[in-house]
Amino acid sequence: MIARPHRALNDPKRAEDCELAIQLRLMELLSDAFDAGWGKLEVLAAMNRVADQAALKLDARVQVDVASYLKKFSRKS
Repeated sequence: MIARPHRALNDPKRAEDCELAIQLRLMELLSDAFDAGWGKLEVLAAMNRVADQAALKLDARVQVDVASYLKKFSRKS
């Protein structure tokens, strides 16, 4: 189980807390991939690509949400 955040969103230590919270699960995932026969560099490269793709998808959703909001807002004006 991953620990819940205990600091405010704007607290500078929150990012560090998040890293610590996900570290164990990440290490378990790495170990499982290595045990399955994947190499360290290819697993780390794949994890980076997956993280980048997830970030891009989240960013795209935010952009769509903002665009939708602005469209609705401009119709009301």
